[in-house]
Amino acid sequence: MQKEKILEELLNLLERLSFTVKYGRGNFRGGLVRYHDHSYFYLNRRSETEAKINIIIDELKQLEIPEEILTPEIKEILCKGC
Repeated sequence: MQKEKILEELLNLLERLSFTVKYGRGNFRGGLVRYHDHSYFYLNRRSETEAKINIIIDELKQLEIPEEILTPEIKEILCKGC
C-alpha cells in the first residue's frame, strides 16, 4: 500500500476514534494530546509522510481500540513488527 494511502487510512481511524487532527509547524514530533476533556492528535506539517505514519502508529499501539472499527488494512499496519 502506498504511504499516502496508509496515512489516509490512519487519519480516518483517528477520526473514528473521535480525535481532532491538527497540523502545526515548529520543532515538535506530534502525538496525542488531551486538553479540557477534548482529544487531539497533532502532526507537524513539515514531517515526511513516513514520519507521520510512524507517529500515529506508535500512539495507536498505546490505546485499546475496539476491534469492530479496525479494517483489515489497519490491523495489518498496526501489527507490523508485533
